[in-house]
Amino acid sequence: MSFPQSNSDETLSIEKIGIFGAGLRAAHYSFWHEIKELPTLEIMADNYMYLKGGPGLYHMRRITERTSTVVHGVGLNLASAFGLNKEYCYLLKNLCDSIQPKVVSDHLCFSANPTHNSFDLLPIPFTSVSLNLLCENVNIIQDILKRQFSIENISSYISYNESTYSEIEFINEICKRTGCGVLLDVNNIYVSAFNHGYDHKKEIEKINPDYVNQYHIAGHSKMDDYLFDTHDSLVCDPVWDLMKWALKNIGSRPVIIERDDDIAPFHEIIYEINYGNRIS
Repeated sequence: MSFPQSNSDETLSIEKIGIFGAGLRAAHYSFWHEIKELPTLEIMADNYMYLKGGPGLYHMRRITERTSTVVHGVGLNLASAFGLNKEYCYLLKNLCDSIQPKVVSDHLCFSANPTHNSFDLLPIPFTSVSLNLLCENVNIIQDILKRQFSIENISSYISYNESTYSEIEFINEICKRTGCGVLLDVNNIYVSAFNHGYDHKKEIEKINPDYVNQYHIAGHSKMDDYLFDTHDSLVCDPVWDLMKWALKNIGSRPVIIERDDDIAPFHEIIYEINYGNRIS
């Protein structure tokens, strides 16, 4: 796939508003202000929920009041066996109450214990014990938010011998028990399937479509003999193909294109949004 290299008006225009959008990043505030009709934008909760004022909060509010939003977090530590951080939960509620997102989500993982933070998204064993813990924590966060919460599948590089569910079976069961939704990360499905040797299309076929209310899609990197979820490159053709497969088998939902580690030139963000809307 080839992309334009100039920042002309043509490369910075959205052809039509569809289901594809992007994450709101500070480096791109000025561009979003200039675009007349905005796509769905994803707000990274941890970047804004602690702010009492300042330019970041100002720009986020001015931009998002012009379009629909989804809120996504990285710090909830949803699979914690030590209880959820209630202060974090209520700060997240305040942010959601202020911008009224269509979806609010975080990852199906753990990331910290009371004394250490991994600063990473760590996989969990898919067992009945983990299932009961996740359902309890999902119910807590939904009770605090007073709205549906959605869980996202992560990219994984190890698995547990103790697991008695597949990842998607586990997610389906959490949704069935709690009424939560799913943020289905198509790139993470592709990466995990490659790393663990299963069929990515068959994995997507396992998800109950009724639970899915948003997608993620992103670029990844090859590291020796495994794939690594980096969000620092363009989406590759096999992941676009899997995105088409998900849309066909699950249906149309908001799709956020993620670029994080290496903030992309803005024309690449717009080009991928336009490409996604053309294939959807």
